[in-house]
Amino acid sequence: MKVIGLGEILWRISTPNHLLFSQANQLESQFGGSELNVLGTLSHLGYETEMVSVLPDNTIGHACRHFISSHHIGDHFLKSGGHRLGLYFYERGFSVRQSQITYDRAGSAFSACDGDSFDWDLIFRDADWFHVSGITVALNPSCRNLTLQAMDKAKEYGVGISFDLNYRESLWTSFEEAREGMAPFVERADICIGIEPLSLPNEDGVDLKDVLKLERPYRDKESLLQALKALSDRYHLEKIAFTQRELDNNLYRLKGYLFTDGQLFETLDRETQAVDRIGTGDAFTAGILYGHLEAEEPQKVLEIAMTSFVYKHTIEGDINLMTANQLKQLLSSSNQEINR
Repeated sequence: MKVIGLGEILWRISTPNHLLFSQANQLESQFGGSELNVLGTLSHLGYETEMVSVLPDNTIGHACRHFISSHHIGDHFLKSGGHRLGLYFYERGFSVRQSQITYDRAGSAFSACDGDSFDWDLIFRDADWFHVSGITVALNPSCRNLTLQAMDKAKEYGVGISFDLNYRESLWTSFEEAREGMAPFVERADICIGIEPLSLPNEDGVDLKDVLKLERPYRDKESLLQALKALSDRYHLEKIAFTQRELDNNLYRLKGYLFTDGQLFETLDRETQAVDRIGTGDAFTAGILYGHLEAEEPQKVLEIAMTSFVYKHTIEGDINLMTANQLKQLLSSSNQEINR
């Protein structure tokens, strides 16, 4: 299987040992980004992947390219351009103190690219799947047009498409703008990750999810099912997948959902501590894509995604480092003793 991802690659700067930036006298760095993280998980599971993005032709860009190659992600469609990578600064929380992320991505190499930057025929002619997220489309109008062009070309080649809503409040002027802005992209997708923000107006023009007062945690399954059926029908989606996460004293309670063919599948609650929460949602998405492309039954698809989701909480960095053999072992056993 060959999976293509389109999006911005960010340089992550973080403090060690849960320190505040005001306390730290040294910093740690690596690279990440929603679509890159999904490809990284799939690469470690054995898939061929290619990242479509733009990197500056300087020391940082070269280091990023090396990082991508080290995770077995293809770099054939990485263009050189611009002068800088986007940055994000990550301050890891603990107990009652929330984690904090500050973005510095204005004027990044990727944000300046347009549809003419890439040869979509070359990119999609032997691809099986295409993945992109709402972060990419929220960056600016050029990136929105770029994404629409890519999705339409993928459709021409019969390539399946997944779209992760991946809402970032700082990239939109309002939640309602995001709901409307995501719609044209979900219309082109086969699999949607998430249910908000996404426009779902009823006959009175009011969003059905608001009428149903739908919010996490999803206690009212009847209302949830009603909203999912309406979303699936409106956007002609094959699958809708999403997670639920509750935090209590550094312990995460996790749950996964998958809606397909009119049925809602769900996992049992799983509890785990987190070494690093960044990229966990992307690991879930990668698990959904892996199970889907392996033509597994819906409940198995969801269990694969949930296993990837939970496991990523134990991995430092943005990318989930889980092989197909590890996935198989984790699916078949809850044993947490040393594997010898």
